[in-house]
Amino acid sequence: RQRAGADGHTRGLARRGVCAVIRRTAVPGTRGFTLIELIVALAIVGILVTIAQVAWGEHRLRAGRSDATVALLTLAAHQEAYYLEAGRYAADPSRPPPDGLGLTGTERGWYRLEIRGADVAGYMAVAVPARGSPQARDSRCQRFTIDATGRRGSAPGPPGVCWR
Repeated sequence: RQRAGADGHTRGLARRGVCAVIRRTAVPGTRGFTLIELIVALAIVGILVTIAQVAWGEHRLRAGRSDATVALLTLAAHQEAYYLEAGRYAADPSRPPPDGLGLTGTERGWYRLEIRGADVAGYMAVAVPARGSPQARDSRCQRFTIDATGRRGSAPGPPGVCWR
């Protein structure tokens, strides 16, 4: 049972829910949304946009990691070819052959490449974010490595996270 109030609106709408209460506060005989309904809708849209923005940023960082992984795998292939020719691994990725590999950096330039400990027995190739690159904000994967045996590493995150 509902009773009509002095202003003609019905009372006791708590059982019908919030939307019914909001609609009843509108001017009788008018159509459209109330200010409260619009504010609630804008708040919901704002929350969804914030969530989407965070997810998009994470996705971009993950996608940017491929710049390092592709470059390191390419460097490893070049190292094997260099080893077949020279009998040792190259110590400098950027020097042109026959002294180096001729790799100037990663495709997008987001990572710097280094080779550590190159000799007849092996090497360790390292990719770290270049200063000012978008990947410098990637706190999970700041360093990628690959050695002469193909073993992959990363820091501070594990290779299963960073190399996928």
